[in-house]
Amino acid sequence: MITTLMIDGGLGRVITAIPALEKYVTDNPDTIILITQWVPILWGNKILQNNVLDAGSKGLFEKIKNTKILKPEPYYNSDYISGKINLIDAWNQEINNSRESLSVPKLYLSKAELYGMSYIRNNYYQKIIAFQPFGSTAVLTNEDIQDSTKRSINAETTQHLIKILREEGYGIWLMTDRPVPFLDGNNFINAGSNNVREVASLLYHCDYFLGVDSSGQHIARCFNKPGTVIMGGTNSINVSYPDHFNILNDRPDKVYMPYRLAEFDWWLSELANDSVLDFTEKDLKILGKNILKHINMSTKK
Repeated sequence: MITTLMIDGGLGRVITAIPALEKYVTDNPDTIILITQWVPILWGNKILQNNVLDAGSKGLFEKIKNTKILKPEPYYNSDYISGKINLIDAWNQEINNSRESLSVPKLYLSKAELYGMSYIRNNYYQKIIAFQPFGSTAVLTNEDIQDSTKRSINAETTQHLIKILREEGYGIWLMTDRPVPFLDGNNFINAGSNNVREVASLLYHCDYFLGVDSSGQHIARCFNKPGTVIMGGTNSINVSYPDHFNILNDRPDKVYMPYRLAEFDWWLSELANDSVLDFTEKDLKILGKNILKHINMSTKK
């Protein structure tokens, strides 16, 4: 019987599922992969693109009703919950029942797509920093950033990092899909898009990634970009790449946040981690020096 694999959630989840899906489809070429969103990021992948369907496709029910429908969930994986493996390998365990450690995902962009976004380099900055201070779960107010998942830095930290990057003469591309009321647009390279492939193409042309646990770090890792990830309520082993990125603020005293698994315990962990991304003035200076040192060290030409 043909299998339908349903993959839901944010862009980072879809990207980290790619290696496990490639392994499964290679062994089971008739598999249907049903993606609830972010389907375009898989275009160009010769192993997967002919197997992928958008959850909003017309006639979907007729295509999958006689298949074996499975919905793998890496957040339920015991090794993942225990902080032993990352999302890539959790997907592999859940999809392929394999404990093999898989390689980093690959994204495939055309020459035309890359050329179309190359204008970001026309600002004459020697180095361009892709900066993502908050993710999709964040709520922006006129004065600050609120994020129940404790993954986004606040307005004060965001402004401090922008200030030190500007003082060093770096160009900043702000990775966001919405206006940020408390930031001056003149501080950033005027480049933006809500098209995920254009976003990936823009990041491809950047020299360095700076941000939080969100989609940007996964795209940056696919392109082997150096970067710094500021951790909040999530675990760097689970969701990031400690063997590649400069990981900051991965505090041992934070409480594990059981997303999708235990709602009340998630709420309690949210309370416990409420200040995990609060920094003193001294903390911010140390944070800034660390980031600038890593940018300089990892982007030398």
